[in-house]
Amino acid sequence: MPVEERATQPWAQLLVYGFGPDADFEGRLVGALQRIETGGALRILEALFVQKDADSGEIAATSLRSDGAGGVVSPLLGFRLDPAERRRATERALSEGGTGAAETLQQLAAALEPGAAIAAVLVEHAWGRALDDAVSRTGGTPLAGRFVEANALAELSADLLAAARNPY
Repeated sequence: MPVEERATQPWAQLLVYGFGPDADFEGRLVGALQRIETGGALRILEALFVQKDADSGEIAATSLRSDGAGGVVSPLLGFRLDPAERRRATERALSEGGTGAAETLQQLAAALEPGAAIAAVLVEHAWGRALDDAVSRTGGTPLAGRFVEANALAELSADLLAAARNPY
């Protein structure tokens, strides 16, 4: 990727997951998000979850923005464990005007089959900013940067050679 593209690339990634009626929500998602929040390499910017009950068609939804200090996991625990909090969170999420999230959640809920759910997480790659800063202070220039499906750099030799041949 050319330097101009790379230099303006945000360090955020959208992760979206779908779940069928047989999904077993026992806290594994909340646990994974907690590990992300405490690890330091990634920062959760925003998370949402929408589920349509298989029998009643009732919607359970939440949309959370991080305050940067582990602000996503705690409300998700209440949402998961307390039916009254789940109802309050759903009402807030589906009715908050002006945020854009309410409309998105309503559209997602309408698109879900009974029993299905969707979760989306927007994460910031904090490590990327730190590495870019270190490279810049060292006098280096970013040549390429993208997510790839590979387990070894040798699998990406064509990409590496292209970046080395076109540094600017």
